[in-house]
Amino acid sequence: MATLLGALCAYIDDAYRCISITGSGGKTTALIELAGYYARQGKRVLVSTTTKLELPAHRPYGCDTYFTDDRILGYRAERAERVFYAGVQAEKAIAPPLAHLRALMKTYDVLLLEADGARHMPLKLHTDFDPVVVDFTTTTLIVVGMSGWGQALGECCFGWNRDEQGVADDEAYLTLLHHERGFLKGAVGKTMILCNQAENTSEKTMHTLSGSLNTIPMFFGSLQTNTLFFRKAP
Repeated sequence: MATLLGALCAYIDDAYRCISITGSGGKTTALIELAGYYARQGKRVLVSTTTKLELPAHRPYGCDTYFTDDRILGYRAERAERVFYAGVQAEKAIAPPLAHLRALMKTYDVLLLEADGARHMPLKLHTDFDPVVVDFTTTTLIVVGMSGWGQALGECCFGWNRDEQGVADDEAYLTLLHHERGFLKGAVGKTMILCNQAENTSEKTMHTLSGSLNTIPMFFGSLQTNTLFFRKAP
């Protein structure tokens, strides 16, 4: 049986040069797990952000080397090495200059970017200013948190008007799938959706959501256990 990471990376195939991760409900976990997966394949992996991340002192990223300034430009990573690079501002890791990230693609096999923020909520409705997906992205991985199922949208969906009624059900997830500011906003390159935290998601819901898209694959699984429950091919 295929693992979740194995299935995701098989679909990404050779479009791994720059993977931008958007959405909510497991982006940072996806960042960390994909970095480990590609490092085990012997690839040089650079982990960074185009928005903000927790500082490595507060969140372990599993990297071998860490940089917070442009000294990284003179560093040469070894095969299978994971390197973290971000600036620091107000107790947050922030996006380094995009020109640096573009230049570093010449010396790293895989560039992994967390390109969105949702304040730890499982769902997100975007603004005009996010996600921040760079134009040299080769794959966009959109993470959707299924743990929001059944909750009030005002409590579990970042960007949702708290005064509006509604719960996270099939209809709400379908709305977020197709809304112009929903899950797919800003996607560049090869695009895929990971419905994470899907341990309690019904088969009916998985088929309903994935059946609403014809050209974009949806993976239902758990990053925590590296388990794939269901995949809808495009």
